[in-house]
Amino acid sequence: MSKYKHLLWDIDGTLIDTYMANIVSIIELLDRYQPGHNYKVEDLAFIFGLPGKDALRELNVPEDRMPQLMEEWEGLVRSRCDMCKVFDGIIPVLAFLKEQGYHMALVTSRTRQANMGGPLGGFLPEPLAPYIERCVCAGDTPRPKPFPDPFLHYMEITGARREEMLYIGDTATDLQAANSAGVDFALALWGYRGKQFLRCAHYVRSPWEVVSVVTAKEPDHSVAGQLHRWAREINAIGQNGLAYVRDVFDQERYERLCDLAAEMASYYIDADVKVIREQWVVDGYKTPQVDTRAAIFDEQGRILMVKEKRTGKWNLPGGWCDENLSIVANTLKEVREEASLEASALKLIAVHDRNRHNSPDTICGCLKVFIECAAGTGSFTANSETAERRFFAQDEIARLDLRTTTCSLDQIAMCFAAHNDPNWRTVIE
Repeated sequence: MSKYKHLLWDIDGTLIDTYMANIVSIIELLDRYQPGHNYKVEDLAFIFGLPGKDALRELNVPEDRMPQLMEEWEGLVRSRCDMCKVFDGIIPVLAFLKEQGYHMALVTSRTRQANMGGPLGGFLPEPLAPYIERCVCAGDTPRPKPFPDPFLHYMEITGARREEMLYIGDTATDLQAANSAGVDFALALWGYRGKQFLRCAHYVRSPWEVVSVVTAKEPDHSVAGQLHRWAREINAIGQNGLAYVRDVFDQERYERLCDLAAEMASYYIDADVKVIREQWVVDGYKTPQVDTRAAIFDEQGRILMVKEKRTGKWNLPGGWCDENLSIVANTLKEVREEASLEASALKLIAVHDRNRHNSPDTICGCLKVFIECAAGTGSFTANSETAERRFFAQDEIARLDLRTTTCSLDQIAMCFAAHNDPNWRTVIE
């Protein structure tokens, strides 16, 4: 399971798109009191995410004028509250994470007295309230972001440990705050307006990529698990060496590395050394295998599953990508063979590192490709691989006997989210 148990979110620019309402308002304010300032919308990203007074200080507003200008700025933002909206995909992701038992909180530069107008203008925007357990606002601690105080306060009141926490934000000050508290940070690229590169633990291009990050398995730190990782690396060195070797003595050495790797792997995988060695043998440079999976939905929004004869478990149609087929062609072939259904590809949902999401780890590296497909014609006929095909609603999936070694609940939920989001961004690991 993932190490993250507590997901802390910034609001403005991460959950709620308030950028234009804030920046257009501050430009109007500067037009009044600093004529000739020459600031444009794209120039003011550096103040976004700062507490209001700190933002005004960055713009050289005198301290004695701060109360008046703060009041006017807030009034201008309220007049533009219709420009603010929840980012696409946020609510389904929050709902999924809450259902999975993650603790979620807001760490924000808003004050508890914040009133920027409309349902999104308070310190806890109304659409987010069902999913958020608590808020840490500016004023709740001696120092706000980018100081570590908000995170230390959260740890004090919840008992959370640093290593269990992930902060998701969209500004350099968010990163600075997380780093100062020793908390991992994920940069929400959908809201990031900065131009400089930020070194972060995670980069997420869409809200669902947060799910991909937090549901990824933690590495097995046992002796056997470490032996397996070393074995895979040693085997790859041996296989890659054999692909280019010209000297007979070096060939013997590379072959010996492959033998040693198989012996090491046998301590982790319940398989004979010879079987492991045979499965690892490839011609040429060692690369991951590719597994393709099709997500097909009917008019009621239910997903197609097939029941495997060999395991008796339900699975998405799919399998290993054949050498002479493209990813799309292989996906459609698997649908045809396993579900007796013609289909056409619609969109790429995700490319997953299989061993980050499915257990147990495979001997070889594997990339899993999920593609949403449109169903065509075809009546089901039982075949050598599958005994049945059926469409299931999302709330029915958890009650199925799934073959989670190839398709986890999280991955199937991701497919539902992609189907329901017309602006889906492909999840790529």
